[in-house]
Amino acid sequence: MWILKKRKQPTSLGIDIGSRGIKVVELEREKQRISLKNYGGLKLSAAKKDTFYFFNKRTFLPSVENVSTAIKAILEEADIETKEVIFSLPDFSTFFTSLTLPKMTKSELADAVHFEARKHIPIPFNEVVLDWELVGDTKNLAEGNNRVLVMAISKTLVLEYKKIAKQSGLTLLSLEAEVMGLKRAVVPTSKENICMVEIGCQSTTISIVSQGFLLTSVSFDIAGKDYTYSLIESLDIDLIEAEKIKTNIGLKEENKKIIKAITPSLKMIVDKIKQVIGSFESKEAKMDKIIIIGGAINMPGLLDFFKNNFERLKVESGNAFEDISYKPELEPIIPEISSTFSIALGEALKRFKD
Repeated sequence: MWILKKRKQPTSLGIDIGSRGIKVVELEREKQRISLKNYGGLKLSAAKKDTFYFFNKRTFLPSVENVSTAIKAILEEADIETKEVIFSLPDFSTFFTSLTLPKMTKSELADAVHFEARKHIPIPFNEVVLDWELVGDTKNLAEGNNRVLVMAISKTLVLEYKKIAKQSGLTLLSLEAEVMGLKRAVVPTSKENICMVEIGCQSTTISIVSQGFLLTSVSFDIAGKDYTYSLIESLDIDLIEAEKIKTNIGLKEENKKIIKAITPSLKMIVDKIKQVIGSFESKEAKMDKIIIIGGAINMPGLLDFFKNNFERLKVESGNAFEDISYKPELEPIIPEISSTFSIALGEALKRFKD
């Protein structure tokens, strides 16, 4: 959803505002080359006050004051100069649905989408901003059924993000669901059917991308935090020690207590992935690949765990920086940056790729 007109610029700024942190990526383009100009972030744990939060748990709206304060601090610390920004919207604040419409002309399509969307969106229609895109061949609308992915966003939420941009000293260019930025960053342009799994701290999102188009996206509240809580309860340790074990040991060592504590949460994620893939394959086609992304995938042994549970499919970690140039000294930490900054990177790429 572009709020202002797109203009060709040599730099682009993407910001991912999550419930537990904020990530900022600044890209630079010279001819056909896109490079990482700068990046920065702030985790919630870095905040001094217990009352510091990025999203209100009751309303699910962002805290304008806290978020803008954090963004200004990141921009200043990272010396980021670009002032026009593209924000991601968390998946819990975006409603997705798919529609199949009969053959029609392009001029008829917009009205048809709005008419049909009213039947599926559980929010009063006058309270949302509607965005949609055609899935598949967009040249032959009159020759067959048209599949449309519809996204609805609260108007109140849009206004809050506009306030955040203004208080951060930025100009808001665009808002989009974080899954769209993630797809742009880690899913290659191909005809493959790909299951994209983002395992974050608070939630896991499973998305199906077919021939480059997002078909469906499902989020649920089992993720990295659950590994940590399971370790705390099973091993009778504190939060800091549990995070150390998760980061440094994970599933890599033959520690039966650690594996026993973490595995149940992972099994639930695996079962959900199998359910989503099974639904797609029963209606559409065979799945080709699973791409795992998100901060929680840095736990040792996690990727192998998924490979062992999906033996017939190719399973790989997403590399958001595969086609991005960066300074040689960043090479050792690129895997970690890729997993945690992929959404912000995808938003920054929107200005260059869309």
